[in-house]
Amino acid sequence: MKFHVNDASLTEFYLTNDDILHYNLAVNISVRNSNKIERIFYNEIRLKTYCYGNDLALDSLMSFRQGSESTTLLHPVFQGQTSFKLRGSRLRDFNNDQRDGSYSIYLVMYLRIQMKHAGGGKSEQDYFKVKCGLMRLHLLGSSSTSNNQSGIGGLFQTRRCKLSEDESNY
Repeated sequence: MKFHVNDASLTEFYLTNDDILHYNLAVNISVRNSNKIERIFYNEIRLKTYCYGNDLALDSLMSFRQGSESTTLLHPVFQGQTSFKLRGSRLRDFNNDQRDGSYSIYLVMYLRIQMKHAGGGKSEQDYFKVKCGLMRLHLLGSSSTSNNQSGIGGLFQTRRCKLSEDESNY
């Protein structure tokens, strides 16, 4: 399994005086099953975003089945508002980023999957964590090649996510 964040756009991201953060983040993720024999059942997919030391948003996606040697595109959207207390260096970092118009956001996926073998047998349920790391996102529109906001700053560079077994079974 290989995971990549292909694009991300941040169209709303501001903090009110009463510590409420309003946000609208869309992410495009490709999921590749390069196995020639096994199919994968993604029974549970949870995504978590966080920034400046705080949880930002959670999202769950519909389960799906993925055939061998295939790629599936996921399009989670995180939109809403949340209580968001920032103090000290985190508040300074946020204010500096706000002046620059770009923000640092982390993305982690939690998966519960099952493999189906060519002979028909199924594996036990396995739990995985997919860390997509820090994304530096510019406010306003997509930063992909097809939608470049040249006045906002560079292109979004596809980033490979790191897959590991999740011992905690979240």
